[in-house]
Amino acid sequence: MKRGRATRWGAGVLAAALALLGASLGGGAGAAPPPGGTLTVGLDQEPPTLDPHASPSAVTFQIITDVTENLLYEDTRGKLSPWLATAYKVSPDGKSFTFTLRPDVVFSDGAPLTAEAVKWNFDRITSPSFKAGGALLALQGYAGSDVIDAHTVRVNFKEPYAPFLTYVAGGTLSLLSPKTTPGQGDAVNQKPVGSGRFTVSEYVAKDHITLTRAPAYNRRPPYSDHQGPAYVDRIVWKIIPESGTRVATLQSGETQMISFLSTPAAVLPRLVADKNLRVEKTPYPGAPRIWLLNVKLPPTNDLRVRQALNYGVNRAAFVDSIYKGTGLAACAPLTRHMLDDPALCAMYPYNPRKAGELLDEAGWKMGPNNIRQKDGKPLALVINSINYGGGNLPEVELLQGQLLSLGIDARIKSQARPPWYEDNYHCATNGPVMFLRSTDWDGLFALFGSKNVGGNFNWSCYANPEIDKLLAEGKAALDPAKRRAIYDRIERTLVQEAVSVPLVDELSVWVMRNTVRNTKYNYSAYPVLGDVSLAR
Repeated sequence: MKRGRATRWGAGVLAAALALLGASLGGGAGAAPPPGGTLTVGLDQEPPTLDPHASPSAVTFQIITDVTENLLYEDTRGKLSPWLATAYKVSPDGKSFTFTLRPDVVFSDGAPLTAEAVKWNFDRITSPSFKAGGALLALQGYAGSDVIDAHTVRVNFKEPYAPFLTYVAGGTLSLLSPKTTPGQGDAVNQKPVGSGRFTVSEYVAKDHITLTRAPAYNRRPPYSDHQGPAYVDRIVWKIIPESGTRVATLQSGETQMISFLSTPAAVLPRLVADKNLRVEKTPYPGAPRIWLLNVKLPPTNDLRVRQALNYGVNRAAFVDSIYKGTGLAACAPLTRHMLDDPALCAMYPYNPRKAGELLDEAGWKMGPNNIRQKDGKPLALVINSINYGGGNLPEVELLQGQLLSLGIDARIKSQARPPWYEDNYHCATNGPVMFLRSTDWDGLFALFGSKNVGGNFNWSCYANPEIDKLLAEGKAALDPAKRRAIYDRIERTLVQEAVSVPLVDELSVWVMRNTVRNTKYNYSAYPVLGDVSLAR
C-alpha cells in the first residue's frame, strides 16, 4: 500500500521541520557508551493515568514511550517500519489489516506476545465495560480480530479504515500484557506492564514516576542504534508544574532534562546561550494550540461572533510574546506540519476593525467601561482553562486581554484536570484552550465528528452532517492524494464556520544538559530515551 506521507506537508514546512530535528536524529556510531546512571526529567504535569488505553492526555505517552511498544513504529518523518510486527498486509477493500508478529517478544511479566495478546488488547479498548481514552477513537468501527495462528493476527473494521496503520504505531494502541493487566484493577493506572526497555517501578503521586531498565530486553527497536537493554539504569520523571522551578532544577543539575512546555519564551535565549545545555525542537503533529468555540452556548453560538473572534485575535502576538522560538502562528484546526494550505492562512488576517463590525452587526454595541452590550446585557464569555498547579497558562491570559480590547468580557475558569474535562463534556463553557496530538488527518474526527460531542474531543459541541460525511470518506480513502483533497475540504469548511480560533502551531521543545547523549523522538514528538546515555 503506497503511503505517500510526505504529501501532507508543504515543501517549506517539511524542510524547516527536518532542520529543527538537528542532532536528535544523529546515530550512535562508534564505541558503545558507558551504561548506568539515572536520568531525571522535569515534567510540567502529572498524567491522569499511565494506562495507554484509558488516557486522553499527551503526558501519558511522553512517559510510557519506553515502557510499552507497538506493532509498528512511526519516525519523525512519518515513515512506518516494523516493530512488534515483522510485516503487515492491507486487504484490497481497506477493512482488514493482517500483522505477522515477532516470535521473540515477551512482556516484562514473562507473557509472550501472541496473536491472542493483540486481540485481547484491542478487545479491551472497545469493550463497553472499559472507559477508554483516545484509544477508542483510534479503533473506530472495530469489528474484532481473527487469530490466524500464534503469530498472525487479522484486525477487522466495519468500513475501510485508512488511518489505522498510523494509529497502530501511536501510543494509544501500544500493547499491555494480557497476563497481568486483567487482575491489576486500578493499579494499571500507575504500573502498566508492557514489553519495552523500561518498567514502571515506582509512582509517587504529584511527585515522581520511576522507570527501571529491563535487563532481559534483547531486541533492537526500530528507532535504536543498538540491540539489547537501555543504557541508563533509571528514568525518573519528576513532576514540577512551576516553570521557573523546572528551569532552576536543570541549571543546578537536579534534573538533566526538562519539558519547556508552559515556560515563558523569554527564558529560551538564556538557555540556548548556556554552554552546559542543549535545546531540541520537533514539530508537533495534530491540532495546534487552539481555542475550541462552543457553537451551542451564547454568545459563541452566533457565527458572526465566532468570525469576529477569529479576526480579532492577534496570533502573531502569541508567537512574539509567549511562543517565540517555540511555535508559528496557526491557521487551521490541523497544524501546517500536518496539512499545509496557504489559502487557510489568508482567511482571517488580524483585523480588529472587521471584528468590531461583525460584533456590531450581531447587535453587540460598545457600552460602558468599554464592554459591548445587547439588550442591556454585557458581551461576556467563559474560557475553560486547565491548571496543572502552576497557575493560568500564559496564552489564556493573553487571549483574555486581546478580547477585552474588542469589548468582550472574557472570564477565565481555571481548574484542575477532572472538572476541566467535565465542563468540556457538558458543553458548559464557551470552550477550552487546548491541543490535540494526532498522527493522522483523521484527528479532525475526534475534534469535530458529531459522535464525539459529550466525549473526547469535540468540545466545540459541533454537529454538521456534511462534515460527518466527509470525515467518513476520509477514513475510507486509501489513495493519499484523494485523502488530502477530502481533508482540505473539511478544513476549509471548519475555518469558514469559525468553530475554533487556531492560535499557535507548537514545537515540542526539550532542554537538557550536554551530558545527556543520543535523545530520539517519534512522530508524535515525544522523546524516546532507550538509547540515551549519560556522559561521565
